[in-house]
Amino acid sequence: MRQHFLSSMMFFVIFSASLSGCIGDDDDSDEKKEIDLIVYYDTTFGTIQENIQNGNQVSFTGVELTFNYAFTKSDTGEITTFYFESGDGSTRTEVDANETGEITYNYVTHGLFSATLGALDDAGNDEMMTITIRIDKSIQWGQSQTTNPNTMNIDTTPDCECNSPSQIEINSNVTNPENPSIGGVNTGEPVTVTWYLNGSEVNRQSNPENLGDGQTAPWNHNEVGPMPEAWTLEVGLNHDQEQVNIEHNVLIKYSSDQSSPNPMPTTQTPEE
Repeated sequence: MRQHFLSSMMFFVIFSASLSGCIGDDDDSDEKKEIDLIVYYDTTFGTIQENIQNGNQVSFTGVELTFNYAFTKSDTGEITTFYFESGDGSTRTEVDANETGEITYNYVTHGLFSATLGALDDAGNDEMMTITIRIDKSIQWGQSQTTNPNTMNIDTTPDCECNSPSQIEINSNVTNPENPSIGGVNTGEPVTVTWYLNGSEVNRQSNPENLGDGQTAPWNHNEVGPMPEAWTLEVGLNHDQEQVNIEHNVLIKYSSDQSSPNPMPTTQTPEE
């Protein structure tokens, strides 16, 4: 009798478990999204290029990123709008899905931006996704034939609510140009050069470099974890009787926390 009772109980438990599993699958199933948002992009990283010579901006190139929404579909209606929110405070970019499947955006400020990509359909559905975009900034700064070097300003404040740059990379060269000889006598003088990098809580100084006529000296420095603020890079000379040429190459660099690229498969084409 006891054996028969145990067998019956075991059968009941197994049967109940099988029912519970079936019911659980139905209850735990993911809600189906009305819009299948598919966006392809080749990169999520770029570097702004700025060139300043003798106090004038010679060139400036932002970072253009393109996003392809053409494979996005709706199960309940027609896709009407694709949109892109850059994360830099700019107004949301929207395009008519019947006219184009691409959005191109030009970043002109540096930062680690949280960008939102989305699509709307004519049934009122809105599907979106968020990615992280990293924009560094490179500045070429030069001054020629000066006895009183100007100060270079370096603004490390990101244009977003995000982490500060991971470092400032500085590669600088100062040249004491060769002076023409007069009657076979070299008229040039040596000059001593010192670099200074200053923040609100940081003051860096290079070792002095003595430059003879026609000589060049470099200063390479990485400032790790800079505060988000306006920094200055200065070149000091021990006298003003000799002209020098200055070339600063400065990179405002962020940590590699950008989202991975999602390039379009080479065999895929959008359906009509």
